[in-house]
Amino acid sequence: MSASTFNIYNASAGSGKTFTLVKDYLKIVLTSKEFLPHRHVLAITFTNKAVDEMKTRIVEALMAFASPSILNVSDPLFDQVVLELDSSPEDIHLKSKKLLRKILHNYAAFDISTIDKFTQKLIRTFAFDLKLPMNFEVELDSDLLLQKAVNRLLSKAGKNTALTRVLVEFAIEKADDDKSWNIALDLVKTAKLLTRETDASFLQELSQRSLKDFGVLKTALTKEIKETEIQIIELASQVLELITANGIEFSDFTRGSLPKYFKGLVSKNFDVKYTSQWQLSIETTSLYTKKAAPHVADAIDALRPQLVAGFHNTKKGVYRLKYLKNIRKNTTPLSVLNLINQELKTIKEEENLLMISEFNTIISQQIKDQPAPFIYERIGEKFNHFFIDEFQDTSVLQWENLVPLLTNTLAEEDGSVMLVGDAKQAIYRWRGGKAEQFINLHTNATEFPFDATPLNLPTNYRSCRQVVAFNNSFFKHLSTVVFSNETYKSLYESTPQLEFNDKTGYVNISFLEFEKGADKSLLYAEKVLEIISTYLASDVDAAWKDICVLVRKRKEGVAVANLLSQHKIDIVSSETLLVAQSAEVKYIISLLEYTHEPSDIEAKLEVINYIVAKTNVGDPHLFRLKCISLERSDFFKTVQSLGFNFSPTTALQLSIYESVEYIISSFQLAKTSNAYIQFFLDFVFEFTQKPTASIRQFIDYFNLKKDSLSVVTPKGINAVQIMTVHKSKGLEFPVVIFPYAELDIYKELEPKEWLPIEASFAPFTQFLLNYNKDFEAFGVEGASIFKAHQSKLELDNINLLYVALTRAVDQLYIVGNASVSSKGEENIKTYSGLLINYLKTTGKWADSILEYEFGTFEKITPTKTTKHPTVYQQEFISTPKEHLNVTMATNAGYLWDTTQKEALEKGNLIHLLMSKVYTKADIEVTLNDFFNAGVISSAQSQELSGTLEAIVCHPLLLSYYGSDVEVYNEREIMTSSGKTIIPDRLVIFKDLTAVVIDYKTGEPYDKYEKQLAKYSEIIEEMGYRVVKKILVYINTSLQVKEC
Repeated sequence: MSASTFNIYNASAGSGKTFTLVKDYLKIVLTSKEFLPHRHVLAITFTNKAVDEMKTRIVEALMAFASPSILNVSDPLFDQVVLELDSSPEDIHLKSKKLLRKILHNYAAFDISTIDKFTQKLIRTFAFDLKLPMNFEVELDSDLLLQKAVNRLLSKAGKNTALTRVLVEFAIEKADDDKSWNIALDLVKTAKLLTRETDASFLQELSQRSLKDFGVLKTALTKEIKETEIQIIELASQVLELITANGIEFSDFTRGSLPKYFKGLVSKNFDVKYTSQWQLSIETTSLYTKKAAPHVADAIDALRPQLVAGFHNTKKGVYRLKYLKNIRKNTTPLSVLNLINQELKTIKEEENLLMISEFNTIISQQIKDQPAPFIYERIGEKFNHFFIDEFQDTSVLQWENLVPLLTNTLAEEDGSVMLVGDAKQAIYRWRGGKAEQFINLHTNATEFPFDATPLNLPTNYRSCRQVVAFNNSFFKHLSTVVFSNETYKSLYESTPQLEFNDKTGYVNISFLEFEKGADKSLLYAEKVLEIISTYLASDVDAAWKDICVLVRKRKEGVAVANLLSQHKIDIVSSETLLVAQSAEVKYIISLLEYTHEPSDIEAKLEVINYIVAKTNVGDPHLFRLKCISLERSDFFKTVQSLGFNFSPTTALQLSIYESVEYIISSFQLAKTSNAYIQFFLDFVFEFTQKPTASIRQFIDYFNLKKDSLSVVTPKGINAVQIMTVHKSKGLEFPVVIFPYAELDIYKELEPKEWLPIEASFAPFTQFLLNYNKDFEAFGVEGASIFKAHQSKLELDNINLLYVALTRAVDQLYIVGNASVSSKGEENIKTYSGLLINYLKTTGKWADSILEYEFGTFEKITPTKTTKHPTVYQQEFISTPKEHLNVTMATNAGYLWDTTQKEALEKGNLIHLLMSKVYTKADIEVTLNDFFNAGVISSAQSQELSGTLEAIVCHPLLLSYYGSDVEVYNEREIMTSSGKTIIPDRLVIFKDLTAVVIDYKTGEPYDKYEKQLAKYSEIIEEMGYRVVKKILVYINTSLQVKEC
C-alpha cells in the first residue's frame, strides 16, 4: 500500500495539460487492481467540449496502446507511461487491450463529466432529503425564468397597493434621471443577483426584509440627503462670504477654480469628481495667480487654513451625499427582489424546474456536514482518484462541495487528487470562478487539511519560438507596470515558458491612427482584411481555415464578419450564423405572430414583404396597399391564389412544431438543405418539451434567445473563424488576429459592490451600491473594497489579453490604437497603451512607425485534417404531419378477457420490477417507489414482494443476486452488425465469466432458449465466457430452467 498523493499542476498556455491529465489517468487505471478501474476515477472539467476531448484522447490512446504496432513504433505518450510505471511495453500493451474492452463495454462508468453534471447527480441522489421532486428538470436558461418572474410580478401592479407605489416611484426616478421609464430591464438585471452564488450570503439577509423595511430606509435616506445638501450649501456660502468680506475678487484665484467650486455647490452642483490637480494638492499648491498683487496674495495666504478647511468639509459632505444617494438609488430594485424570488419559486414549482445556477448552493446545504462514506453510499460509487481540470475557474461553493470527498480520499491509502489550472487563464470571475483558490492551494496558503505538491509544466508545446519569446517578454513587462497586488504580479513575474517548437514563428503589432469622427470599427475590420489578404498571398497552401480572428465584444465580430463577407471570404462565427438573421426564419416567426394575433400589423407587413421578395406579385407597392387592409381570412385567400396552400385555421390547430413544419411545407421555404431552418426546428422541438408551451410563449422565448442562437458548424470547414476571446479558451490556431486591442482595463458596464453600511440604517447591515471611484471615500471598508476591485480588474483583463495572445501557433497579429497624448505619453490603462509602453521599453518604438515585427514570416505548420470528413446533407429533413402514413395500434392486452389481461399485466409488472432489483435489499425500496408513484396498491405490493423474494432467494439463483457480482439489468448491447440486444440480467464475475438470465411468463418455448443462446454468442464475442444460461418462468409457480 502507498500513501495518497495530492498534486497541483500549474499549467500555462500550451504546456501539455491535457497530455499530462491523460497520462496520469492511464497510469492509475492501468495499475489498478479493481475489476473496473475506470469506475473508481472521477475526472471533472468545466465544459462538455472539454469532457468530449478528454474522453476521446483517453480512448484513442488506449486504442493505440492496444494495437500490436505500438511495440514497433515510438509513441510519446506510450513511452512516457512505460517509463513512469517502470513496466515493459508488452505488459502495458496487454493491459491496455483488456482495459479498452472494459471501458467500451462499461462506458457509463467512464466518469468524466462537467462539474455541473456531477453536482446534478448529487442533487438527484439527495432529492428526497432536499424535498425536491425526483423527476425535476434542469433549466439551463436562467435568464428566461427571471424574465418570466419579473413579468408576473409586474402583472400584479395595480392589484397590490404597496407594490404599485414602489414601482411607480421607481419609474419616476428613472424618468428624472433622463432614462427610460420602463423598469422591467432594471428589475431583470437586479434579479440576476438571485442566480449568482457570490451574492447568496448578502441576499440571505435581505430576504428577511419587507417592503415596509425598505420604505422606512428610503424615507430616512431622503431626509438625510436633504439635510446634507443644506449643510453643504451653508458651508460653501460661508467660504464665499469670507472671500468677499476680505476684499478678494474671485478672479484673483488661479483660474478662479476655488470660488467656482464653492459657487457650484451653492448652485446644487454636487457632482464633483475631485480629480483636478489643485484639489489633490490644495494644502501646498498656490491658490492665487502670479499676477496677484502682494496684498491680495497675503490676504489669500492668511485665509488658506479656513479655505482648506472649508474645502475638506464640503468634500466630506459631497461624498456623504453621494453615498446616501447611491444607497437610495438601489433601494427600489432590491426591495422587490424578494417578491421576484417568490414568483421565481412559484414558476419552478409549477414547472418542476431547478435552475442550473442554484445547483452548488442547494447541494452545499446538504453535504457540507455529511461524512464521505454516506455520500458515496448514496451515489452508488466510491471514487479513489480525482482529476479536476481548469481549477482556476472553480467557484468557492463548487470547491467546498468537493472537499468532503477529496479529504476522504487523501486520508486513505492509494488515493490521489490531481488539480490542474493556470491563474493566468482565469477569465470567468463573472461566472463565479475564483483564481485566488488555485493560487492559495498551489502555495499551500489555505486551510485545506492536506498540503499539495506544487508542480509546473514549464514547456510550451503549442507556439513557435518567437511567439513564446514575445509573450514571455511582454507579460513579464506588464507585471512591472499594471499590477497593484503583489500576488497577481508574481504570476507574470515567474519563470518564463520554455520553447519547444523548432520553427521561428512571427509576431506583428500594428497601430491605426484615427481622425476625429472616423468609423473605428470599420477601419479595424479593413486592417483585418488586409492581414488576411497578405497571408493568403504568401503561400499557395495558405487557407482561410488557418485563421482565427479574436474579438472582445460581439459587435466587433459582426463588423469584421460583415466586411469579410462583402469580399467573398467564407467565415464561421456565432454572430454571422445567427438563426434570427435567416430570412426564412424571420418569415416563420412573423407568420406565427400574425396567425396568432391578426391585429399585429408589423408582423403582417413582414409577411407581405417576404412574399413580395420571393414571388412575382406584379407591382410590389400596389400589392402591399391591397393586402395591408385585408382581414386575415381574405389576406390568406390572396396568398393561396399565389400558389401557397396555407390555412391559418389549420396552423392554429396543430402543435407548435407541426405548425412550423406546415409553414415550411406550404411556402416551400426549404427546397434543399437549410441549416438555419433545420436548427430552428431543433430549437422549436426543444421548446415544446417544456410544459405549457403556447405559441405566444414560444415567440417571446425566441425573441429573448435570438441573439445567441447560432448554427453549430462542423470542424474542418475552410473558412476564417471569428470568435470571442472567452470562446477561444483551450483552443489553438495557426494564425491569430487580435484587432480592437484598445480595451480600457478599468472600464466596466454597470458594476456593483456590496458595502457594509452604518448601524443607523438598521436592520440593514450590507447594501448593494453602484461601484465607482467614489468607493475610495466611503470609509475604511469602501477604500478596501475599491482597492481589491481594481486589482481584480487588472488581473482579469490582463488574463484576457494573455488568453488571446497565447492561442497562436505560427503567426500572431495584434492591431491597436496609435493614440498618445499631446506630450507623447501613452495611456497604460489600455491594451494599446501597454503595447506602446512595451515597445518603448525595448527601444523599438518610434512615433512615425505604425508596424513592428518579431521573428520571420514563413510557411505555417499544416493543420491536421479531420479523420472523418464532413458529410454535407443535401436534402431538407422534415415531413409534415399530413404527409405521414401512420396508424395507431390499440393495446391488444385490453381486448382480451380479464384473466388473460391480468396475467399479462402482472408478468410485465414483475419484469419491470426485476429490472430495478440488483440485490435482495433492493426489493423493498423498489416496491416502495412503485407504490409512491401510484403504480401498485398496498395489497399488490405485499403479493409482489413474495414473488420477487422467491426469485432472488431461489437456490439456483441466490448467488447471482449477491453484492459481490457486477450486474447489468436491461442493458442495451450493440452487436458487431449494429443490432441491439437487451438481456434481462447479465451477471459478470471477476474471472470474466458470465451468466445470462431472462424472465418469461406463460408456457416454455424453444424460441426462448434460442434467444438466450444468441445472447450468449454475442456476449462471448465481447470477450466473456458464458457459463450458464437461465430462463426464469414466472407464473402461479416459479420455474427455473438452465439451458
